[in-house]
Amino acid sequence: MYPKNREGEAAFKRVLKELDVQIGRLIEGLKQLNIEDNTIVVFTSDNGPMPSFKGSRSGGLRGSKLSLYEGGIRMPFIISWPGHIPAGRTDMNSVVTALDLLPSLSKICGVNLPAGYKADGVDRAAVLRGKPSARPADIFWEYGRNNIAYSYPKALDKSPALAIRSGRWKLLMNEDGSDRELYDMLADPLEKMNIVSNNEKIAAQLQVKLQNWWSHLPKLKE
Repeated sequence: MYPKNREGEAAFKRVLKELDVQIGRLIEGLKQLNIEDNTIVVFTSDNGPMPSFKGSRSGGLRGSKLSLYEGGIRMPFIISWPGHIPAGRTDMNSVVTALDLLPSLSKICGVNLPAGYKADGVDRAAVLRGKPSARPADIFWEYGRNNIAYSYPKALDKSPALAIRSGRWKLLMNEDGSDRELYDMLADPLEKMNIVSNNEKIAAQLQVKLQNWWSHLPKLKE
């Protein structure tokens, strides 16, 4: 049942099958304990796939793990809460990040966060309950501070080191402002058309935000 090539597609499919079995056991256990209606289950991931098997594991999105293109940072996200969250509904437009989970789940569960609590996450409880909306705050990423440990992936899947998502716009660039790429994520979710040259004003505004954010990050010592 277990192929010798652990990186191969056949082995991966067996892992998926076992994962499905174990998630099924979890859900069945909640039902047996009679707490299914009082339990929120979130199924998601931490980063994109590697290997991606020619993009099949990333839904055709550009990039994979170790990349700031959508194939590396856009994750599957399923949330279940019987009787409270509409079942079988898909929202392809609302943006929710892992940073949003704490304030959102706290709101849903009626838990007050500590006074003075500050974080990059925002309350997206309404979205999790099935009401789509635009995210009111920008999202920032950094990945890859050198060309040795972060030399993968190769070719078109290798992204610049920084990225910002602001509404429909996504800008990628390096710390020094080089290799800028701008995408309209509503019109071009596969990130095929770099439109930075035709939208310099938008790119410049996002670049200022991104460089300001990056300037406040801890710097590595040589």
